[in-house]
Amino acid sequence: MANELIFVIHFLVSGALLLGAARLGRVWLTALIVTCTILMNMAVTKQMQLFTLNVTGGNVLFATVFLANDVLNEHYGRKAARTAVMIGFASGLAVIVLMVPMLQYLPSRSDDAQRHLEYFFNVATYPRIVIASMLSYVLSQMMDAHLYDFIHHRTGTKRLLWLRSNASTWISQAFDTVFFTTVGLTGSASVIRSWPEWVDAVLFAYLIKIIVAAADTPFLYLTTSKMLCPRDSRRAESSLRKGLAR
Repeated sequence: MANELIFVIHFLVSGALLLGAARLGRVWLTALIVTCTILMNMAVTKQMQLFTLNVTGGNVLFATVFLANDVLNEHYGRKAARTAVMIGFASGLAVIVLMVPMLQYLPSRSDDAQRHLEYFFNVATYPRIVIASMLSYVLSQMMDAHLYDFIHHRTGTKRLLWLRSNASTWISQAFDTVFFTTVGLTGSASVIRSWPEWVDAVLFAYLIKIIVAAADTPFLYLTTSKMLCPRDSRRAESSLRKGLAR
């Protein structure tokens, strides 16, 4: 099966999970963010080609995290989105704290897992990348939450949903891409060693992110429909009060 077809299926499955979590409510959306945040840091190590472009396996997971954050912001407010970001960050940190000691156990002769676990969790081999990745995640997600809320208050609840979703993600991802590429990947002993390489890396990574973010927008609109609106959201509560008033 071609990578492009797998990507479309993966994207739709991810969107369906997001809609299901959104319908179930805030806790489920937060759980989805935590799951995708942890998996994203592992999936990003997989390299592949999509539509002639070199991409990583973390793109769909990245899109799910930002979309879930926007859904939280739309239906529960900025505070809920910020809380989910911090829980995702804390969960990623907890994984590292718990897995690093695991690597210190001497494996038995029949063990075949140690080298694979070291590949994902041995942060001592690339501490700068891990620190840059975690800082970039929490800062860009917080920026996204604030920008979404800022645009939301100036456009109204029912207007320009596509604008606040895409504008907040595109701006925050511009920061994320530049920050991580500069702090985590640039230097004499790093992946990127020259200015032209830095420009190519930033532009390419950012292009992928804005395309995926734009493709996510219809799923956010679906969460505003009566059938898929989160049961415990502000929008659902408002509709219920209006119904009782009648």
